[in-house]
Amino acid sequence: MIRFLKNPFILIKENIVNTGRTFEMSFKELEKRYSGAALGAVWAMVKPMLFIAVYWFAIDVGIRGGGDDVTGYPFILWLISGIIPWFFISETLVYGGTSLRQNKHLITKLVYPISTIPTFRVLSQMYVHLAMTIVTMVLFIFAGVYPTVYYFQLIYYNVALFIFMTVVSWTTSALVVVSRDFEHLLKSVTQMLFWLTPILWHLSNVKGFLKLVIMANPIYYFVKGYRDTFLTQEWFFENWHYSLYFWGLTIVIALIGAFIFNKLKNELADIL
Repeated sequence: MIRFLKNPFILIKENIVNTGRTFEMSFKELEKRYSGAALGAVWAMVKPMLFIAVYWFAIDVGIRGGGDDVTGYPFILWLISGIIPWFFISETLVYGGTSLRQNKHLITKLVYPISTIPTFRVLSQMYVHLAMTIVTMVLFIFAGVYPTVYYFQLIYYNVALFIFMTVVSWTTSALVVVSRDFEHLLKSVTQMLFWLTPILWHLSNVKGFLKLVIMANPIYYFVKGYRDTFLTQEWFFENWHYSLYFWGLTIVIALIGAFIFNKLKNELADIL
């Protein structure tokens, strides 16, 4: 039991010791992913902006016929504020999950701190997310919605995003190495989560137990948090019970993920 509880700290310690190398590799990973493209990493922001434009036109113009959202804000602003964290989560679920398999040379040919591989992959996507967040702020200013003191809590949500997706990647990256089927399952689940999370639709559309089930999805914690920051102006600690649930769930995922990762770590080279 003690060993089980120590597992996350083993991975955390290895990441702290190799912080400099992790940052270096995260920049290289970002450069490698968009190498050969004239616009480089700019494509990482172009793609989500195109998706936002398509969703806005299809839903707000095509289905709803335009007008303000039920929140009192234009639908496009409500959509952007909730979908920005989703783009980071969806990219990182797959990108972090395939981190070990796609960097197998670091495991099989070098003596490398393996636990930092998912970390630098998540970190490389965080740079893109921060850039998208800044673009979102600019868009809101052009729309007449100016920054408030609530924007400071974006620091909290970005740290929470990074921690959550890193501990999730401990589990997913190790299991993808063991089975390629899990990689396909991960991609399918990511698509399902998009439609099951209140990103394009309102949580108020469901009631009772189903509402609690949807709120149990930790992704909604960030969707709600970003909308609270940009639109409804509510601090994360005002919903302290929801924040407590999120961090409790994150700790459980970290314990399970670290156990799986440490259990398989010494066998990864042979599997790959």
